[in-house]
Amino acid sequence: MDPDMELEYEFPGVVRYYKSGYIERFDGTVIAPATIDPTTGVSSKDLVIDKSTGLSVRLYLPDGIHSDNKLPILFFIHGGAFMIHTAGSPVYHNLVNCLVGNAKAVGVSVTYRLAPEHPVPVAYADTWDALKWVVSSCKSGGDPWLSKHGDPDHIIMAGDSAGANIAHNLAVRFDRDVPEDFPKIKGLLLMNPYFWGKEPIECETLEPDFRTWLDHTWHFICARKFVLDHPFLNPMAAAEKKWMMPRCDRVMVTVAEYDMFRERGRKYVEVLQSNGWKGEVEMYETYGERHVYFLAKPKCEKAIREIEAMATFINRKW
Repeated sequence: MDPDMELEYEFPGVVRYYKSGYIERFDGTVIAPATIDPTTGVSSKDLVIDKSTGLSVRLYLPDGIHSDNKLPILFFIHGGAFMIHTAGSPVYHNLVNCLVGNAKAVGVSVTYRLAPEHPVPVAYADTWDALKWVVSSCKSGGDPWLSKHGDPDHIIMAGDSAGANIAHNLAVRFDRDVPEDFPKIKGLLLMNPYFWGKEPIECETLEPDFRTWLDHTWHFICARKFVLDHPFLNPMAAAEKKWMMPRCDRVMVTVAEYDMFRERGRKYVEVLQSNGWKGEVEMYETYGERHVYFLAKPKCEKAIREIEAMATFINRKW
């Protein structure tokens, strides 16, 4: 066998990466068109923010708004283990459509550069640039949907899995290199967040092969720059409290009973409740389901209820 075609990493059914640097992606490559959704009436369009990096967003505008309506902004970050998907992936296009339609918010869904070609923390940097663009567009008229209808003082930063990890890491970054007039995020919505660590916690799996594979996955997507207990991945174990001090008023964390990251999501809520963070935190747990089940089964009763709960969180004025 050609040594260059030896596997360095495999996420079965999702990604294969060879020692030659060649990568195969089997999921997250299909793009749904930006259009008017026939079910929700939500309009969408794509914009490139930075041609040099390919950083782009898909914007969403709900149906039936008036010219002077200022709406909450849903700043959404897709998951995919940092390695697959875009804002245009059908599962994420559908999810953001539903959230925007239910919450009556302006939606901004980010397409960031993917690992392993662009290892963590590139995804954090790209998404941070997109957030700054959103705030600037609301204030200076960079995009009419945002300047006319987006409320920069009511931004809900949300994401699922790896996207939730990114959202958290942006929310705790605000005390560093942020202009004084940069608005505070109103809320943080973490859907089945991707956190992990070297040692098992609570009822987390002890199965050695699975833990080894998850450990290797983190090392792969960050090019071995960060250990398993680095605050990027395990903020709950960080020695410095700043890693668990999101700069927002409220946090909602969703977990699923059979999600391998469930115990980390629960721990995140516990730490926020006990570490002196001044805000409101709630947890939404779905029983009998696996990690990000709402992507594969968006029309099931449990997913509909969870999306409604998340939309209520997005739309709350306080």
